[in-house]
Amino acid sequence: MEMTTGGIDLDPTIAVNSLYMLSCTTAVAFVVLGVAIFYSGFTQRRSSLTMLVLPLVLFPFVFIDWFIWGYSLCYASAVNRYIGSLNFVVLRHLRDSATTIYVTSRGSILSVNHFLFNGMMKVVCAALTFPGCIAERGRVVPMLVFCFFWSVIIYNPVTYWFWNRSGWLSVEYNKQPVLDFAGGNCIHIVSGFTTLAYSYILGPRNPKILINYRNSSTSYVAIGIFFIVAGWCGFVAGCDFRFSTLSVYIIVNTLLSAFTSGIVWMAIDYYFSAIPYEGNLKSTRKMSVISLSSGLMTGLVAITPGGGYVSNPNDFWKPFVYGVVSAIVCNLATRLKFYAQIDDALDLFAIHGVAGIVGSLLTGIFSNTEYSSDGGWVQGHWIQLAYQLLGCTVTSAYVFVMSIVLLYLIDYTPGLHLRIDKTFNQRTRWARNAHQEETMLELTTSDIEGQNINVPSEKDLHYESLELLGMDAYLLNGEYAMDFMEFIKELRPQDYEDNETINDYDNTQPVDSTDISPFGGMDASTKKSE
Repeated sequence: MEMTTGGIDLDPTIAVNSLYMLSCTTAVAFVVLGVAIFYSGFTQRRSSLTMLVLPLVLFPFVFIDWFIWGYSLCYASAVNRYIGSLNFVVLRHLRDSATTIYVTSRGSILSVNHFLFNGMMKVVCAALTFPGCIAERGRVVPMLVFCFFWSVIIYNPVTYWFWNRSGWLSVEYNKQPVLDFAGGNCIHIVSGFTTLAYSYILGPRNPKILINYRNSSTSYVAIGIFFIVAGWCGFVAGCDFRFSTLSVYIIVNTLLSAFTSGIVWMAIDYYFSAIPYEGNLKSTRKMSVISLSSGLMTGLVAITPGGGYVSNPNDFWKPFVYGVVSAIVCNLATRLKFYAQIDDALDLFAIHGVAGIVGSLLTGIFSNTEYSSDGGWVQGHWIQLAYQLLGCTVTSAYVFVMSIVLLYLIDYTPGLHLRIDKTFNQRTRWARNAHQEETMLELTTSDIEGQNINVPSEKDLHYESLELLGMDAYLLNGEYAMDFMEFIKELRPQDYEDNETINDYDNTQPVDSTDISPFGGMDASTKKSE
């Protein structure tokens, strides 16, 4: 992007735009807090504190990386079309003038404002991705190692493709201009497909921890989504890089899309939640806060690539289309993990990856001729839909393949196994391949002799017991978000089935793999979609 320098006194327009961007940056910070609370509420008590603190742990790591060279690799133009130069490392381009201006086709702001706002966007992408993809079974140190390489090899190049004027998919380069106003590809498709790859490598959660599954706090889910919705207005509107009446229209469209999607998603789950009464054909249906929250998040994601491209005082019907279509498609997409046999614990692939694709394609249809765009299908520029499809396909494939390669390399590095119970997937494969009719639990020593099967050792069972205790015990040495005994209205043996002590688990035997589904039981994501 073009750089200019100014004196000590700023032009009033630049000053207003920069103040507006500072407000949007602050709003985006609340998205990080909202995501932390949101994910903490979705997981079980034994992992809820870890999910709460991980976005806050990622914050300094990602931001320092952004300061050192991430910003430069994304936004310092280079002769190539795929990755930036090192001209902006450690903000050295600001040394000559404190009032260097960042000029874009949308608006002009202080360069340091541009650095701060886009740094927060990257923090949000990391916060959306990594806590959820290791939920209830992953290790944090290998995740941080992967996050570093993910930042350099995946996030930075993809951002350069779309948001640097030299990028091969950028609107300014105008060869294959993909419209991505606020990160449908750069943030949400990257997040969704990174999670899909990570969940695939980790394998399903241990069925033992999914018996009588109960998320830690639906109240946390409701509070978290409130912060996310409020912060998301700054997330999308801030990408305008200026304060104008159009900024307000962007905020209105963002809210309309989110609220429409939330209502539709909740209605779908309400319809399919019918439980027959015992003894007759009548049924009862239940409303769900989790369903509403999932729909709200989906609507926010879907409108992100559209943003200013579909915001117009004459087109307030468009966010309703985004909300309805994304809610229906993404609600159905939550079922894909059952067919793919991938335990995406929080449905991040459906809510971010699929919603990002849906929003990008809808932008190719409904885009106006704002922000150097030639418009979408409704404007007679039908080829724009093909460009959007190209951007989604390339981003999805690149992110998934590179994530798989990086994760395999890290997992086989000594001391960096990705999963707490590092032999769980190996044991379940052995159990499945051992016999068609007998489970590992039924095999005797004589059955196993001569076969390439290892009986779980005491060390294997130790790793399993650590995973069963939960991520809070493993990582935080027994610090819990909700360390209390719940009130019990009626004393029954069943009331104590979810007591989370290691003595409740039989760790002297390996897992019966024939009973292992991709999920092993009703989890938080299943509750959202059924």
